[in-house]
Amino acid sequence: MTSFNSREDFLRALEENPQWKEAVRALILGEELLKLPVQFRVFVGQVSSFIDQTEAFISEQRQFNAEQREFNEGFTRCLGRIEGDMTNFRGTYARETALRDAMGIAMDMGFEYVRVVPYEELARMAQGAAGRVPTNELRSFRQADLINEATDGVDTHYIAVETSYTADQRDTDRAQRNARFLTEFTGHVAHPAVASVRNDHFANSEIDAGVVYWHPLNDRGPAAPE
Repeated sequence: MTSFNSREDFLRALEENPQWKEAVRALILGEELLKLPVQFRVFVGQVSSFIDQTEAFISEQRQFNAEQREFNEGFTRCLGRIEGDMTNFRGTYARETALRDAMGIAMDMGFEYVRVVPYEELARMAQGAAGRVPTNELRSFRQADLINEATDGVDTHYIAVETSYTADQRDTDRAQRNARFLTEFTGHVAHPAVASVRNDHFANSEIDAGVVYWHPLNDRGPAAPE
């Protein structure tokens, strides 16, 4: 039987006999601890693989997000164009419908229809006021949606009509301003009116107060979004 006289002899024997060294290590550390290096290497490999997969997923997700943002921006622009087109269609419908019913507007307001005042005549009126009325207001007056000349059987009256699918404060303000200009430029009484399918709260309040006359249009044009 091998015997050792000192710790150094024992350690030297372990170095000279690797199988003894492994046996001692197994005895001291136990099987679970001996497996740790291998298990750790496996764990490191799994973590590295997971990190690689995660980075690949993040890269794909970033690409998807970029493509999605591009799609969303394009879709938003498309919706904006459609909404703009619908607004133009509704506005055109309101103007054309009011123009066709110019006589009816005058009749419903209790007047006898005479004519639609042409753009050239409005431009001459505006030209005569140049220098004392702001240019932008005169430009807007020239571009009024509809100006009717009418009579009550004795005196001449004008009707300043602003058209819109849904009338709002801008329409009622323009109609009142144009009526004031007509009275100032011609010396005849002028009446503000809006011709629309529906009105917002402000326009309704002006109509209910009798400040502006409302000529309702049939809801047969392009449908407004809810």
